[in-house]
Amino acid sequence: MASKNVLDDIELRSESVQEVLSNPPTWIVRYGISIIFVIILFLIIGCWFIKYPDVISAKIVVTSHHPPERLESKVNSRIVKLCIDNSSLVKKGTVVAILESSANFKDVLKLDQIISSIPSDYQMFYFPFKEISNAQLGDIQSSFGQFHKAYIENELNQKLHPYSEEINAGKSSQNENRNRLSALYEQQKLEKVKLSLSDVQYKRSQQLFEKGVISKYDLDIQKANNLQAKQTYDQISSSISQQKEAIEQAKKQVVASEISQEKADVTNLASLFQALDELKRNIHIWKQNYLFEANYDGVFKFQNSWKENQLIKTGELFATILPLNQTQYFGSLKVPLQNSGKILHNQKVLIKLDNFPFQEYGMLEGRIQTMSTITDQEGNYFVEVIMPKGLKTSYDKEIKFDKELTGSADIITDEIRLVERIFYQFRKLVHR
Repeated sequence: MASKNVLDDIELRSESVQEVLSNPPTWIVRYGISIIFVIILFLIIGCWFIKYPDVISAKIVVTSHHPPERLESKVNSRIVKLCIDNSSLVKKGTVVAILESSANFKDVLKLDQIISSIPSDYQMFYFPFKEISNAQLGDIQSSFGQFHKAYIENELNQKLHPYSEEINAGKSSQNENRNRLSALYEQQKLEKVKLSLSDVQYKRSQQLFEKGVISKYDLDIQKANNLQAKQTYDQISSSISQQKEAIEQAKKQVVASEISQEKADVTNLASLFQALDELKRNIHIWKQNYLFEANYDGVFKFQNSWKENQLIKTGELFATILPLNQTQYFGSLKVPLQNSGKILHNQKVLIKLDNFPFQEYGMLEGRIQTMSTITDQEGNYFVEVIMPKGLKTSYDKEIKFDKELTGSADIITDEIRLVERIFYQFRKLVHR
């Protein structure tokens, strides 16, 4: 009886529900469709106005216009002397540490100081060898010996001038021959007068002989005198020619000696300059290997707690020098080939630093500056990003720059509307 009542009740309710469903209120139909249409319309309008950025992600390294200088060891050696305390300000050219070598670093630095004092436009200079007579130069000793030898040879050549005697003798010979030539010219004039008189006398004798005034013997005597005068004149002329030739030979000798002296001067001076340049080069190599030197002003930072007599290996980082007053920063990143065609100049780049969580510090903003035209061996393009706001984040926090900063970068290539993205997806499905 009870179950029958329950079934009757369910049937009654089912009939009520069916009656409601079959006869819905007219206001639901009227306003419900309108509300749904308005919602769809707002969604479509929202999809048009809402833009979603298209990004290309890559790893980035942020550094300054003058990146921190990395002082790395080029040899396996021990630290002989630490010249600067950690976190000290250093000037360009300051020696911060010295490594052990076969040379005495004091002697090498003294030699370098002396050489640096030589003017760049030198032709002759004085080198104080006595100041470094007992210097221990190690690997530099050989080039220093060659320089010393070239210096002595050039100095002797400048003092002695080995060809000067030949030059002076040639010039003296020229003067003597010119004096003799002048005397011969005077004598030639006299002999010419004598020859003219002899010719006149001989012609008169011929005329007298023809008239029978003088004998054949007297004519022959006059003819012999005339021939003697001609012979004397010819001998003087020949002597003049010989004297001219002697003067020319002496002149050639002087020129040849002067050329030889000039060659000796140039050769010795060139050998000296070459030996000096080689010495400078070897000193530079020694300094690169055994000196840690600041290349610009900055703050000196130890990479490790280094101590004197501590061993340092080849390629090991000794310290860094952080430039002062850095205001310009830029980022370097490599982007893959895929989608790289979308990258354009001045596009925004959002940078999240590894050392500074972006949720707490915010992000840095950059702009695309340049992009390489070809890929590297790994198929990546090199992109340079400038930082117009420096190291100030989106949370208005200033990041302290004390080394290279690494992180991830998102290049905002385009702001695409949401409706366009949906359309692209439908078009992709259609093409499939």
